[in-house]
Amino acid sequence: MLGKKKMPLIKSLIASGTTIGGDISFEDGLRIDGVVTGDVKGREGKPSVLVVSENARIEGAVSADHVIVNGTVLGPVEAKQLIELQPKARVEGNVEYK
Repeated sequence: MLGKKKMPLIKSLIASGTTIGGDISFEDGLRIDGVVTGDVKGREGKPSVLVVSENARIEGAVSADHVIVNGTVLGPVEAKQLIELQPKARVEGNVEYK
């Protein structure tokens, strides 16, 4: 990403085997390896990167500056700057990106 800001570090993890029900708001980086039932959104005005790993599942809306999906998202995805859909990505919903 020439000429782009440095991507924030992953500081939070929802581990495999973990299930969370409810909305999540985060800043910097979040990696999801487990299951989230609820919206996952980066905080407005703060840099955010979301990684949805191969075995992860999100049932809700997703919004962050940079979104990397290799798992399942059942809901709309908004990447304010960049989205990466990796080989095992599955998205059932609208996808918006810059």
